[in-house]
Amino acid sequence: MIELVKEKKILNRLIILILVTIPLFGLLGGTPFLTFNFRELSNFLPGIYFVAIITLLFWILNIGLLLLAEKVPFLKKIFLRAAISIVVGIALSTTIFHYFRLNNPPPFRIEAKDADGDKIISFGIGDKAKAFKFSLADSNFVPIERPVFRQQSNHFFFFPQIVRSLTINLIILTLCELVFLYFRKQKIESENARLKQFNLEAKNNQLKMQLHPHFLFNSLNTLRLLLKKDADKAEDYLLKLSEMLRFSTTSALHDMVDVEDELKLCLSYLQMQKVRFGEMLHFSIVNPQLHDAKGKLPVYSLQLLAENAIKHNSFTNESPLTIFIDYNTITNVIIVKNKIQAKRMMEVTTKVGLKNLEERYRLLSNESITIVNDGYEFSVKIKILPPNQRGAEVII
Repeated sequence: MIELVKEKKILNRLIILILVTIPLFGLLGGTPFLTFNFRELSNFLPGIYFVAIITLLFWILNIGLLLLAEKVPFLKKIFLRAAISIVVGIALSTTIFHYFRLNNPPPFRIEAKDADGDKIISFGIGDKAKAFKFSLADSNFVPIERPVFRQQSNHFFFFPQIVRSLTINLIILTLCELVFLYFRKQKIESENARLKQFNLEAKNNQLKMQLHPHFLFNSLNTLRLLLKKDADKAEDYLLKLSEMLRFSTTSALHDMVDVEDELKLCLSYLQMQKVRFGEMLHFSIVNPQLHDAKGKLPVYSLQLLAENAIKHNSFTNESPLTIFIDYNTITNVIIVKNKIQAKRMMEVTTKVGLKNLEERYRLLSNESITIVNDGYEFSVKIKILPPNQRGAEVII
């Protein structure tokens, strides 16, 4: 609660409410209900002062109770705080009203009849009073000395002030609770959003880390096979692998990279596979404008799609596999596609690839990938994300 008060938004809102309600309630407290004469304005000023002062005190009282609720557990109950606010508020308003009444006695007007049946009228404020005698014979008012009247005390004179003070206090109590409830809710939502973002980042990093050993395992397995068949190809493959690993260490702390860097990574990977498979594998950039495309891609996204095509298709010298990388400049989408050449015996797969990429897209940008399999051609479409997305600037 104390932390909430320290926030500028809440503090400014409370100050505005205080500055608005004090003069507003003050004017309402001093304004007559039926008639008003500006010459008698001084008679209403004490009421304005009284209501304005108790309004300020009620604000201090209710904000103080909310702050104490952080340190005193039983004050966390709103009904208890309301009861304390009402009792203390009535005590404060009674004390202040008694002070105002002593210093600003109310005006009075008393009428009576003397022994002759003439009407005597006495009116004034406090000790200052005048008396007149109204004679029925000549219908004139004659000033006389003020007679001694026995005034009947008005035990219910303060009742309207109690009702007025109680109403103002309840309004302020409700405003305080609503303001703190609103900003407390906002803070909880903000904290939940922040925690959700941290969870998404942690999950994305976890997904990204799954790709590193997956790719490295496949590359080392390929290198092992090449060492048995062709040492020169194995050396060339090892150089390409070192470039890939350098890229991996450079972009390890980033979720996204520039399109140019991800394309270079993908082409390096395909060249590595070209070393291994020779004329059994071909790849092509259909739209050269892809080299100039601006934006971000999840790291290893294109490389993963190329790896997926090689892993799940059969190819030979007579029936090579061709991977096409196309780019739609209108929709800003990259398409990786290949003719389906199903294997007779499918390799065991961990199902990390496309599901991993789809989940990373959802976490990073709330976008999704499009997978199309018509039985003849398999394609995956991924969208280039805005340049202001977080990423790494790396050179391969």
